[in-house]
Amino acid sequence: MLWESFIWATSSSVPYARSAGLTTEIAGIAGRYKRHKASWQTHLEKSKQRISLALEHADSHKPCLVMGAGLCLDIPLEHIAQHPAGCVLIDAVLPLTTRLKLLRYRAIDYKLADITGFLAPFWSSIEGDEIPAPTTAPLPLKGYACAISLNILSQLPLPFAGSPPSGDTECKLTAAIQKAHMDTLLAMDCPVLLITDYDRRETTGGTLKTIPTVAPHLLPGNPDQSWIWDIAPLGETGPNQIVQLKVGSWYIEK
Repeated sequence: MLWESFIWATSSSVPYARSAGLTTEIAGIAGRYKRHKASWQTHLEKSKQRISLALEHADSHKPCLVMGAGLCLDIPLEHIAQHPAGCVLIDAVLPLTTRLKLLRYRAIDYKLADITGFLAPFWSSIEGDEIPAPTTAPLPLKGYACAISLNILSQLPLPFAGSPPSGDTECKLTAAIQKAHMDTLLAMDCPVLLITDYDRRETTGGTLKTIPTVAPHLLPGNPDQSWIWDIAPLGETGPNQIVQLKVGSWYIEK
């Protein structure tokens, strides 16, 4: 808990990120990683491998863009720092640990940004106001060699809806936010690497329950690769429960 409190207290963030729970979420991720580093290793290495492969085909004259940088646990920093035109990482929260980690990489820039564009409208609204769901995401459509959406698609709706969403309003909002992100990725003028979980598998006392975290119709077909992320081994979320995520990667050429 002390480590999580430190991450929470020393993180910078965009307006309303703390109100929305994003700083608490990233602190929780830091704590779970510390407790389950070995269980997470396969997922983190697979993510890094897919990014490294995408960078091999990226235009050397333009920087690469990584959305969902967070703690940089799943980013091959040494590799992306070698891209001739550099790399830009964006997220709504910048932990101090990430800022210190990036000091050694001059070619990597980190920008605070709300990837949904919905935090301020939603969290500054007066209770009872109807806020229209976003139809596009505020992402740059031009100027990058490769755009990487890194383990965030399923997470984007969390400041606005439960997981899984509860009721018709939350379901529609979740789908709209994820669709806006996907539509904008597909509108970018560069190749896109999408890495996201799309199923959560909860095993409790031998009973398996599968919960979609991204609707299948929002994904660009079958993944190039898929793997299991042992995100919460036995005991993390309950004495008799194991939680796993089914993760896929899609490389979309333009």
